Amino acid sequence: MMTVSSNPAKIFPMLMTVVLGSTLVLSGCQATKGLFGKRDNGSLEYQQSKKLAPLELPAAQETAPFVPLYPTPNAGANTLKLENESGKQYQLPKPQRTVAVTQASE
Repeated sequence: MMTVSSNPAKIFPMLMTVVLGSTLVLSGCQATKGLFGKRDNGSLEYQQSKKLAPLELPAAQETAPFVPLYPTPNAGANTLKLENESGKQYQLPKPQRTVAVTQASE
């Protein structure tokens, strides 16, 4: 059976190692962005989606009239670049600046 001594000189380095290690792993720093940014998380799969054929009900089945609330327009090809550097994840475009920067006169 392993026992942990209560000597602070032995516990402090071990505690600091755990704290610093977990801080590094959980911090989300730029080093981890390069590693985790290359995996495929499926966020770009919607671009290969196709429109499904309408449902066909039996001829004897009476239905209510169908009015689409949100029609899907035929927009054509996507011209936005929505992929990150590795081409595997969705990345939002950078916002455009809307406020003009003026220099103050002296």
